[in-house]
Amino acid sequence: MLRSHRNVSSTKRALIKELSEANVSPCQQMSVFELQSGGLEHVGFLQKDLYNVERDRKKLLAGHDLNMLYEHFMIEQEKNAGFTFTIDTNDEGRMTHCFWVDATARMSYQFFGDVVVFDTTYNTNRYSLIFAPILGVNHHRQTTLFGCAFFSDETTASFEWLFRVWLKAMPAGPPKMIITDQDPAMTKAIAVVMPDTHHRFCIWHIVNKFSEKLGAMSYRDHFDEFKSCIWNSETPEQFEYGWQQVVVKSDLVANDWLQNIYTIRDKWVPAYMKHIFSAHMTSSQRAESTHAFFKKYVSPQNSLLDFVTRFERALAHLRHNEMKKDHNDLNEKPRLKTLYPMETSISELYTHEMFYQFQEQLFQSMAYKVMIRNEDDYYYVYNVERLKGGGLRVREILVEKSSNHVSCSCKMFECDGISCRHMLAYFIRLQVEDFPSEYILSRWMKSTKTM
Repeated sequence: MLRSHRNVSSTKRALIKELSEANVSPCQQMSVFELQSGGLEHVGFLQKDLYNVERDRKKLLAGHDLNMLYEHFMIEQEKNAGFTFTIDTNDEGRMTHCFWVDATARMSYQFFGDVVVFDTTYNTNRYSLIFAPILGVNHHRQTTLFGCAFFSDETTASFEWLFRVWLKAMPAGPPKMIITDQDPAMTKAIAVVMPDTHHRFCIWHIVNKFSEKLGAMSYRDHFDEFKSCIWNSETPEQFEYGWQQVVVKSDLVANDWLQNIYTIRDKWVPAYMKHIFSAHMTSSQRAESTHAFFKKYVSPQNSLLDFVTRFERALAHLRHNEMKKDHNDLNEKPRLKTLYPMETSISELYTHEMFYQFQEQLFQSMAYKVMIRNEDDYYYVYNVERLKGGGLRVREILVEKSSNHVSCSCKMFECDGISCRHMLAYFIRLQVEDFPSEYILSRWMKSTKTM
């Protein structure tokens, strides 16, 4: 087709813009125009013209991207006073840091900000700025957003800037726990800005490095033993004893990497954190899967404004899924498995997702027996173990006489916020009908966002 015969009308330019914003490739766009026009020969332009249209649009916006982003944020703030943002620039007027958060994210933090996952990602915009969403988990065990940031480097100063600005925007104080990778600059910043927050390293990243750090033969012969030690140790003492046994057996006493991760064991080994609530999260994989989800909507060619508007569209999809879950929980009843009154009461309080977690523990509790082991002036101590044919591990239930407070050696309630099968077996033995309120977490309730 001769250049003089090719023309992209204003109507088609508008459609091209919309398709591009939906991440539809030029090849797929041509297919749309081909169907719309009744054949490729009737489209009136070539695929390379689509690239030219995008090139011309970028030229038009060149040098104005930061101003347009600022104007976009100002418009959002005018629409909703709960929206807030901060932009920092250098002496040359280039953006170095940017943080933004809307009212919905701030409200989510108020209810679900006890545990936060933080991880950075790349290749989301044409300026190679680092993108950092701050994430958590809601009462449906879905990912929820607590704010977003761009910054130009991963220095301690940049992380400190972000955490201070973020906490200032949040309606509640620092989280109880933050889960990140082992970035040294990030670790220093968290210690300075959130000294009382427990900083947990992503266990998935560490365990995945064993194949690289141990060598092929050692990994083949001993990785399962290391893994069992990491996941099955219930106390720091059990872990330390088991770890030394495996290290000596595998002849890896001199392995520098193993020595280093052992030194920081209290930041990644579950046995050291069972007493701290983590919403059943042990890694930053939630952040990485969220990055993958958002990258379906954005591309490295995006301008800052393009990125933000596309990100907002992706975020709307996440929030729509949460609304669907909220609706289902209010209008549908979960299936019950037992006749225990406590199952009925929890089914009425918890979201379906969390109720089914509780229900599974309740169902499993019927396979356990509870026997008193010891009693003194202050405590009852019970052993809880599987009936004949089950596992050999015995859990310990401790009951304070003064308060009737119940705790289990497995620490599932403290860590995940769901009563374990061992505690439930004890409650069944006592024929408890009204489930004690101290073991019901408001963050898992259907009504938590209205409380």
